[in-house]
Amino acid sequence: MLGTWEGGRIGTFRGMRSGKSGYGGNVFGSDKYLPLGNFKGYDPLVMAIGEFFKTGTPPVTEAETLEIYTFMEAADESKRQGGASVSVPQTLEKARVAASERLKALLK
Repeated sequence: MLGTWEGGRIGTFRGMRSGKSGYGGNVFGSDKYLPLGNFKGYDPLVMAIGEFFKTGTPPVTEAETLEIYTFMEAADESKRQGGASVSVPQTLEKARVAASERLKALLK
């Protein structure tokens, strides 16, 4: 999967199709790369969920959550179209229209 952003930034995601591998990844910059780190269990996630229930403040903003899910949907749409380029902003707008129509139908 390949994503491009303003300013010439590029993001890629690749997964292993066979064999056993752990969780983790690398971030590649223009001069070097850094490991993202290994999977350390679900404790940090459970702690963040507990903090959310306690404070009501989500650990990730709504905008960032929507950006993540929109990127994943754009990637899926690209796959459905045989690898064609798909616009993330257009994907988000399409989802907003569909959600609005669904909400209207549910409120009838």
